[in-house]
Amino acid sequence: MRHAIMVIGYGDSKILQETINILDDTDIDFYIHWDKKYKLPKLNSVHSKLFFINRSKVYWGTDTQVIAEHRLFESVYNSKFNYDYVHLISSSDIPLMTRDYFKNFFKDDAYISFQNPVTELMRTRVKYYYPFRNVNIRNKICHVIFVSTAKLFNKLLGINRLKQGNEVRKGTNWISLRSNLLKEILEYPNYDMFLHSFLADEIYVQTILSRFNKNENKTYSARYIDWNRGQPYTFNLSNVRELKNLINTKYAFARKVTDVRVPLQIFK
Repeated sequence: MRHAIMVIGYGDSKILQETINILDDTDIDFYIHWDKKYKLPKLNSVHSKLFFINRSKVYWGTDTQVIAEHRLFESVYNSKFNYDYVHLISSSDIPLMTRDYFKNFFKDDAYISFQNPVTELMRTRVKYYYPFRNVNIRNKICHVIFVSTAKLFNKLLGINRLKQGNEVRKGTNWISLRSNLLKEILEYPNYDMFLHSFLADEIYVQTILSRFNKNENKTYSARYIDWNRGQPYTFNLSNVRELKNLINTKYAFARKVTDVRVPLQIFK
């Protein structure tokens, strides 16, 4: 099977380069959106094709995250190459599979996580209109000024972008899908509801592909992410044995990792 790995990247590229090294194969290509706030990295492969798509600045919590994902989906969908599966990762994710195991592991249509139930607070991420984009709302002061103020004005003005019955779903945005599902995502008629939003990257695909929600507390995304030890936890050298024991099991990727020695130790 042939795979396209779509990467939301920024900052240091060492982890991504090691991910490419591990999965370097003629049947595995990489489509990369590198945050325009950072210098474009020099990445290398022997067998995989590497494609850098048009870049834009990405700001946490804003719709720029959704826009970057949408561009990656478009790039793969419009590619002259045909893929069986597509995968969305970040530049701080590492593989937990060898290349041959990875190529033949996927059998289901979608590997998407869902968080149930969806609360009213989660719905406000797209219910309200957030008139800002290129702002660092991770900063506490900016968060109060922009997000809290926007919510207040939306309430006062009675704005509800979900009036037409658009129900939302939520989960991690790191997903694996059969490539034919990209068409459904890209042709979704209410895409605008994810623009001028807040933290909608965790709602975007889950809402469009909500039929894959099996009404479980958490559904399977083929990702090893630890929310108990962090938000999420950053795996380090002390976790090498833990991660090594997961190689070629049910997890395609682990997130997140910032020390390149971790994948080097796991796959040595």
